[in-house]
Amino acid sequence: MKKIFLAILTLALIASCGLKEGVKKELSAPVVLDVPEEELPITVAVMPFQNDTEEIGIAAQVRRAFYNHFSSKPYRDVELNIIDEKIIQLEKSSGKSALDIKPEEICQALGCDGVVYGRITDYKKVYAAVYSQLGAEAEIWIVNTKTGKDILRIKDSVRYHEGGVPTSPLGAIMTAVSTAMNIREIQQVRLVNELSYKFNERIPSPKGLKTEDRPLIKEILTNVKEGPFGKGRIIRAGLEGEPGLVATFDIGNFKKGLPMKETKPGIYMGEYLVMPGDNTKDMPIIASLKRPAGYESQWIDVSGFVTIDTTAPPQVQGIRAKGFQDRIEISWETLKNIPDLKGYTVLRSEQPLSGYAEIAKAELNLFEDKVAKPDTTYYYRVTASDQTGNESEHTDPATAALMSKEPVLLSGELKKDTALPAGIYIVKDSLTVPKGLTLIIAPETRIMFDENASIVIYGKTIVNGMESPVEFIPSGDKKWKGITAEGANVTAAGLRIKGALAALSFKNTEGSVENGVISDSDTGIAISGTPAAALKGLTISGNKTGIELQKTDAKIIQSAIFQNADGLVLKDFSGEIKDNNIFDNGRNISSEPSSKIGANYLGSINIDEMKVSGVSLTKTYDNKLPDGKIVDAISNPYASLTQDERQKKALELMIEAGGYFRQSNYGKASSRFEEALKAFPTADTYYYLALCYQGMKEDEKALKYLKEGVEKFPKDSTLQKALGLMYYQAGNETEAKKAFEEVIRLSPEDRQVKFLLERMGN
Repeated sequence: MKKIFLAILTLALIASCGLKEGVKKELSAPVVLDVPEEELPITVAVMPFQNDTEEIGIAAQVRRAFYNHFSSKPYRDVELNIIDEKIIQLEKSSGKSALDIKPEEICQALGCDGVVYGRITDYKKVYAAVYSQLGAEAEIWIVNTKTGKDILRIKDSVRYHEGGVPTSPLGAIMTAVSTAMNIREIQQVRLVNELSYKFNERIPSPKGLKTEDRPLIKEILTNVKEGPFGKGRIIRAGLEGEPGLVATFDIGNFKKGLPMKETKPGIYMGEYLVMPGDNTKDMPIIASLKRPAGYESQWIDVSGFVTIDTTAPPQVQGIRAKGFQDRIEISWETLKNIPDLKGYTVLRSEQPLSGYAEIAKAELNLFEDKVAKPDTTYYYRVTASDQTGNESEHTDPATAALMSKEPVLLSGELKKDTALPAGIYIVKDSLTVPKGLTLIIAPETRIMFDENASIVIYGKTIVNGMESPVEFIPSGDKKWKGITAEGANVTAAGLRIKGALAALSFKNTEGSVENGVISDSDTGIAISGTPAAALKGLTISGNKTGIELQKTDAKIIQSAIFQNADGLVLKDFSGEIKDNNIFDNGRNISSEPSSKIGANYLGSINIDEMKVSGVSLTKTYDNKLPDGKIVDAISNPYASLTQDERQKKALELMIEAGGYFRQSNYGKASSRFEEALKAFPTADTYYYLALCYQGMKEDEKALKYLKEGVEKFPKDSTLQKALGLMYYQAGNETEAKKAFEEVIRLSPEDRQVKFLLERMGN
């Protein structure tokens, strides 16, 4: 949560006093005001630093490095995590940002009498072959909250040029054992370390407090950038300091006192092997160096925080395997509500209990095994894995073998009602269902078509593919004509059509087509005239034209139409299109003349980003069905910008909003934050929008934005916590408890939430 708070503070409180590129910086000497030594503060809190640069995270790094050096001075310092937690509480209780809260109010909450503020005013990094330039400039100032006086203000900088700074002995070791540590990153750590050292050398000590002879720590390096860490991964920490002492490191409150071995004089290395059941988020690494029976020094790693995730996705259920003549098809139930799901692994064996080997990685819940051999029974298992690499447990296998039936030839006109049993068929020319006759196709049927072959329907056709799909595919590499119906009645469920010129062409044909898949065709479905078949639950993908509707009142509902050159082409259309996922097509919908459609998911709630033309709509879904909700469609003025341009625009709007927010002008601040959401939505924006509406006593709107933010950023514990606090303040303990339990799952060490859960009787 601390890391999230710092990111929010960096965005919302950026000031406009950064130095311009190319201007030589003249650094003033430290300004030490005429304050008697006895008036120097004793207990000091180092506040979150401001960032006037574009380097994300640099303010947090410098603050932690400053704290490392400052802790060696005879002041009593307040731990950073305690400061951050109190600041969040003060911001929420007061409705003010951290910089708007008076120093004396901060110290009253923290039990201190002095506050250190900091600002990063410039940061540069340039790498070109062997040449490098790395530099940072910052200022700090200290306030004595008992007297209300500023006692010190320092501005300083550090620059590295040419070949950079030589790698330290510790840096050489860390680059050798860590895939995430490189020379440039080590340079940045050393840069902020040196800058913080220079600041602390110029800070006077308070009178009457003895300087403790603490062990010297020069540098801390870790491999936290390799995270998140799953089971079996190793977290490494290295310390360079005074030789011959005892070194340990902590992973926040998760693991304490992990030993470090002195591998060379003054070089200490420690490791932690992540074990099953280990889980924590955003924990700092804190290294300690101690003299036996003497003083101890502690430093915080400035490069980032540790996240450990060993929780595997749930087991994959509903695994099914079905053999066809040329492949075995494996399918399973899609895992839902797993935000960090990476994909699935398909394993195969010729034995039911052992010998399983990986044969494929899959993102969808379907895989075709096209290398299976005849006369062999195969066993299949499917596991799920997350972004950390955690893999779900195995379930009982599904078994299948290739079909060995000889294909049956079909052609000509039916002479009587016909039912095709499960099996394999080949259509050489065309198969015609005349008016007055019925063709019924059983599950597990596969019909292959030679080039230019087709099925022509004038009568009635029923495709029963719900239990097991019915396939219509080409017999070779050439496309077949497709299925044509005119003045007919077609009821089809569970069909799969591939590789046709026009998979389904219906003219004045009634009936329905449900739960089918149509792909790799020139045209997926073409419907004209009335009556018209209803389309429901279809997947239309990988076609030149997904669906073409001309002079018809056909209905399309609950279907997925994606990755076609044209999703839907409408011509004089008067039917109904609603509750569909239509996205990721070259053009999602085009209509001549203009047509009105219902609410669908079109890849965005912004009309300018929907890739539609000639379409009138007022409502849309904010996410893919079934998870999406109906919202008002909006026009996004930033739709034409690149992602980088939108991020930059959002940052500009956040800066402007932050200015209004600090002035407590929540009306203007909220309008700027809402504009930033259009440009590039972030968890920070949702959080501060909610604060604005709370400040204006519009709790319903505040709750609305918190709920939207949690839906879009479910792993952001700050939003979850804010949502829980709103429910708690409103007396809705049931919803508050749900939100707080999610906070504990994301951030197990949140003491405030633990206290509230205990208070509610959890």
